[in-house]
Amino acid sequence: MGWTTVWSHAQRGIAHHCASKGTVQLTLRQIVPAKKIRLVFKNEYGTQKQKIQNLSFKTNEKSEMIPDFTIDPGEIVKTASILIDPKAEKWQICFHVSTSESGFSYEDADIFTGAREMDFCSGLMAIEAEITGQCVVAFGDSLTEGATWTAPLQRSLRKQNIYLVNQGINGSCLLKSNSDISTKDSQNFFYGYSGVQRLKNCLNSHCNVEKVIIFIGINDLINGELTLESFQVEIEKMIQLCERYNVAYQLCTLTPCLGYLEMNEAKEVLRKEINTWLIRNFDDLWDFSTIVEGTQGCLKRTFDSGDHLHFNAIAGLAIARQISSDFVKGE
Repeated sequence: MGWTTVWSHAQRGIAHHCASKGTVQLTLRQIVPAKKIRLVFKNEYGTQKQKIQNLSFKTNEKSEMIPDFTIDPGEIVKTASILIDPKAEKWQICFHVSTSESGFSYEDADIFTGAREMDFCSGLMAIEAEITGQCVVAFGDSLTEGATWTAPLQRSLRKQNIYLVNQGINGSCLLKSNSDISTKDSQNFFYGYSGVQRLKNCLNSHCNVEKVIIFIGINDLINGELTLESFQVEIEKMIQLCERYNVAYQLCTLTPCLGYLEMNEAKEVLRKEINTWLIRNFDDLWDFSTIVEGTQGCLKRTFDSGDHLHFNAIAGLAIARQISSDFVKGE
C-alpha cells in the first residue's frame, strides 16, 4: 500500500478568464473508500507566489483544517495526510487563494455543479490516497478533457483499483504552447504548454503512474501546423520520456473530423498518413479512428456531437468499452 494519484485535473494558464483571487469550494463524488488522502497543489503557470489559506477537507462529520502555505511558481506542494471517513459519498474541499494564474475550469465528471465565486479552480491539482492501486493518465486535448470516454472508463477501472485521471486541455497542441491571446507569458498559456513539456510536468507531479494514454495532435493538424515528420519527432520524445520514468504508454490514432471548421481534404490525407505510421510501428496502440469513423474522413453521424470533431456520449461509451476490455485482458 502506498500513495497513488486517484484524481487530478490538468492545470492551464488562465489568462484573462479568472478573477485574481477568491474562495474555491469543491464537492466531489467519493473517488475511493480510503482512510487517508492528501491534496496536491501546484502553481504550474503562475509567475507570482500563491498563498493558500483556510484550507479544509470534510467528509460527513469528519473535518480537518490544514495550515496556510505558499506555492512558488512551478512548485508542487503536498499536504500532510488527512484522515477521512471512508464511508462518505461526498468530499468537500474549501480554501482561499491569493492569486490565480494557474488552474482549471470546474467542469469535471467527479465535481458536483454549484455556484462559484471564481471561474477557475486555482492551486489544487490532484488528490492522492494511501491505497493499493495504480494511476493511469489520459493525456490529450478537448477530446480527452470533454470526458465522453474518460468518465465511463474511470467508473469501470476504479472497480479494479485503477485510477484513470483526466489530463486533457481543450485547444492543447502537441507542437507548441498556446493561448487564445497573443502572448509569450506562461500565465497566459490558456491551452497549456506543448505536449512534451506538459507530459514531463505531469509525470513529475503524479504518484504511482503505471501508464500514459497519449491522444493528442488533432489541433496541430486542424491549424495546419503539423507534418508527418514533426508528429513523429514529438511522439518519439514523449515515448522516451515515458521510458525514462519507467511508465508504460498507449498511443492513439487521430480521429476523423472532416466538416469541422478549417479541416480539409489535404489535412485528412495527412491524418491517414499519421495513423498508418502509428499502426505500422507501434503495438501499444488504440485505434480510436476505426471505432468512430463513418463516411471516409468523418465521424459516424450517431457519434457526432454536432461540430464534426468532438464525440458525443454514445461515441465515448464505444471507446470506453473497447479500452476497458483491453485493460481486463491485460493488453
